[in-house]
Amino acid sequence: MPLTQSSSFPVASILALLTFSGMQWAKPLLASSQSMTLLGGFLGSILFVFLLTAIGNLEQVMFGKGFQTKLPETVFAMIIAMAASGSVHRVCATTCLIFSLVMVYSMYKISQQVYGHSESEGATTKVAEKSKKKK
Repeated sequence: MPLTQSSSFPVASILALLTFSGMQWAKPLLASSQSMTLLGGFLGSILFVFLLTAIGNLEQVMFGKGFQTKLPETVFAMIIAMAASGSVHRVCATTCLIFSLVMVYSMYKISQQVYGHSESEGATTKVAEKSKKKK
């Protein structure tokens, strides 16, 4: 059963805080080898998803149900996640960026499947509606 926006915000915030503190606690381990730095970057991208979820839910609670998360909020969450990953290892910040971009693309595709259609489909539908009205 999905959570409401008002209850998902604190859950996502707590998970972001736990992910960040876990990364800081395991900093020596995550910086010890190449594969562990990749894992550190992946954990940073998980932190990014939690931060973006928390920000989006807070905005929906504050500004209403139809409010959508835009590019500035996404960039802000990305910068915070990359800074947290960079505090572990510089390569973690780079891999965090790559993994986070993949996560954003995946979240966009899921959002399109669940909540609506793409803009090109919308434009095609509008053209079809206009041609029906003319007949």
